[in-house]
Amino acid sequence: MHQIPIVVDQSLFYSLTKQSSQGVPFECTLVDDWKHVYSSHDARKMVCNDHVDMTGRLLAGSFTFECRIMHFILCRVLLPRSTNLAQVSEEDLILLWALQIGHQIDWAHLVRYRMHKALRANAPLSYPHLVTLFLHYFNVPLEDEPFVKVKRSFAIDAGAFTSFGYRKDMDGQWMRKQDLPPPIPDEHTPSLPPQRDTSYSLLNDVLTELRDLWAFIGDRFNAMDSCITRLEDDMSFIRHCFDPPVDS
Repeated sequence: MHQIPIVVDQSLFYSLTKQSSQGVPFECTLVDDWKHVYSSHDARKMVCNDHVDMTGRLLAGSFTFECRIMHFILCRVLLPRSTNLAQVSEEDLILLWALQIGHQIDWAHLVRYRMHKALRANAPLSYPHLVTLFLHYFNVPLEDEPFVKVKRSFAIDAGAFTSFGYRKDMDGQWMRKQDLPPPIPDEHTPSLPPQRDTSYSLLNDVLTELRDLWAFIGDRFNAMDSCITRLEDDMSFIRHCFDPPVDS
């Protein structure tokens, strides 16, 4: 890049990333040392909630709370990907099983392996912060290079937990929302009045409106009738006053 040779060997990689080479060199597939003890079915039982279908497609929503957090860290930090975050790959399942069992994983080796795979044509660039670190180490000028500012936040806080469908109970424990007990009504909070049947209430309201309208119309007609009667009486009186006398 910019005619500057860049060679990041294993020792330089560990030095710049401040990582040590300890643990199993996992490379996205089951390592030989685990083949005699690993079972996909047993791994699913280990990381999933009870009563989950173990034969279909595995989704992160079926995990226990602790495994859901670990899967979140895998997909967002350790093995970042931009799509299918809720779907669990076989690689994800193996890593979760290894973490649950207590196997130590050489994360630096796995990150380096995934970065090496990104050298293929049209492969997505992974770990851009590490790429930037290497470019700075080799004094590659970046002032005129286009860049995309990272806007997304990967903070793992209560907002992330609630996005999993979990809520805290009265004791402060995180539980699935559908498993929470119904809230205990406060004795100082007035209870809602019993709800009437909506269809009966609507019919009763309509009948009441009709009765009120009929009474209103009846009153108006009675008032008009009284006015007309008085008007006829007045006209009769006027005619009587102004009619010429009849000759005898």
